[in-house]
Amino acid sequence: MTRPAGSRSSLTRPRAVSGPAVPAPLPATRNSLRRTALPRMSELAIDQSAAGHIIDLRRDPQAPHSLPRGLAGGRYRCCACGQQLILTGPANAASRFTPRFRHDGSRPGSDHCSAPALQQADIQADLTRVLDLRDRLSALPGVTAWLQINLGDAGRRWELPPALIMRRGNETAVIESPRRLLSPTLVDQQMKAARTQYGAAVQCWWIFDREDPVHYTSAGSLSVRPRGQALTHRKVQPTLAQRQINATGGAVCWLAEGTLLIPYGGHNHQHAAREGEDWSGDMASWRHDWRISRPRPAGEADWWGLVPLPLSALGRPAGQRLAAALQVMADLAHAEQGRERHRRRLARNHTQHFTVRKRPSQQLQLPAADEARCEPATQQTVVTPTVRSETTGVVLPESANTSAAVPAVAPAGPLPRRATAAPGRPDERRSRFSWRRLFHYRRHHSSNSNSSPASLSAAGAELEDRRTPH
Repeated sequence: MTRPAGSRSSLTRPRAVSGPAVPAPLPATRNSLRRTALPRMSELAIDQSAAGHIIDLRRDPQAPHSLPRGLAGGRYRCCACGQQLILTGPANAASRFTPRFRHDGSRPGSDHCSAPALQQADIQADLTRVLDLRDRLSALPGVTAWLQINLGDAGRRWELPPALIMRRGNETAVIESPRRLLSPTLVDQQMKAARTQYGAAVQCWWIFDREDPVHYTSAGSLSVRPRGQALTHRKVQPTLAQRQINATGGAVCWLAEGTLLIPYGGHNHQHAAREGEDWSGDMASWRHDWRISRPRPAGEADWWGLVPLPLSALGRPAGQRLAAALQVMADLAHAEQGRERHRRRLARNHTQHFTVRKRPSQQLQLPAADEARCEPATQQTVVTPTVRSETTGVVLPESANTSAAVPAVAPAGPLPRRATAAPGRPDERRSRFSWRRLFHYRRHHSSNSNSSPASLSAAGAELEDRRTPH
């Protein structure tokens, strides 16, 4: 009995399905974003004979060949617990043994670090970040960089990672990379220790991670136009420790991958109204502006703006490290003056337009009610009244004593519409024929003289001729 296709056993080989082949996953490239692996504690040690330098066997492959092996008189100490370490290395060049530091124990190769696991993890994370920065700066021409720690911090939880010492010629810079909250006491202590050891001319840099929410509080962004070029600067709300570092002469900046963010001070400002300026209405929002404090943010700055610079700027001479950032700040200060002049000019123009818009419009004065009744209407056709004679029926004009129309000033408003006469209608009323009027006319002429029939006919024709309009 044959099994249906849907109930075949999963052990049978599946049939090949026709169609395009599934593409194989791409191999990982060198540009792929990878998290830096944490160094092992057996690869790290504090060199007491070198003023607390940090030894990293993984990043310095020549260290096992240049350093003495064994205890070396207690030269190597553990970063986590502070105990003495033993450097073990390969017996010969052909050996595949990996060099390492180990604690002194009963068995070779055993590691007996007494530090808590959480403390070891913090030390590994701190050293990874600082060592990555050291590798970047060491690759710059003419720069020598190394890690250094206070020997008194060996064996306890660090408040600050080891400082990165960068030297270029005769110039020395001490770079701190904090990961935890800073106290005012710790800031003063580190600044004094750096100046005591390397002199008052040493440059103290405090580089914070922009992705670290403990030391970076975003305050939005700012659109600026230095030299007419549209740029967007990040804004940050500095912490009390960062303000203290800035006030004591230290350089505060942030690191975002390979970009340094150099701060300048931003002060919220409101333009004071001067004579002839109007900041109301549409100009109310233009009154609120900001001002810059440079090259170091002022203590009363409301926020800090950040100028981006490449990390390679740290490898330049001291007088040229911040030249590009200082030029951008100078351009912002120049643009600030031009921006204020432009806004005040708009405020003055706004006052003029507002005055013209509020000026009352001129209108014609209408005559009073009594004057309107006394004055005749303008542009009216003067019509001479007519009087019909009762005896002859002839239409005669009225006497010349009638006063003529006097033109008056045209009143405001539309004129009244006049009724126009029907087209083709005569102005004078046509007199109608009446037998009574004819007999009356005949008797009037008969009483004056004995009229003949011919004269009566002529009189009738004359009357008819008068009746007919010409």
